[in-house]
Amino acid sequence: MAKNKMKEWLLKASKEEALKLAKLAGTSLGVLRQIGGGYRTKGRASTTPETARALELAAKKLHLPELPRGELCQACGKCEYYRGAKK
Repeated sequence: MAKNKMKEWLLKASKEEALKLAKLAGTSLGVLRQIGGGYRTKGRASTTPETARALELAAKKLHLPELPRGELCQACGKCEYYRGAKK
């Protein structure tokens, strides 16, 4: 089973760091927690590609561990362009 990088990061991050990431990505701490819990990555209330991209870019901007959009969004993980770019 693949590791959930959002969950790993949330366990190490302070609430202030998590809020900063959420704000920069244009989302909420609740959404980050849902992604970390797997509720938005495996088909239920799926994370949108836009949110996944925003989180990936926000993590880079804040110099945080990588949060790959393909692990945050089911559609991104299946995208041939995303998979090709990761090679």
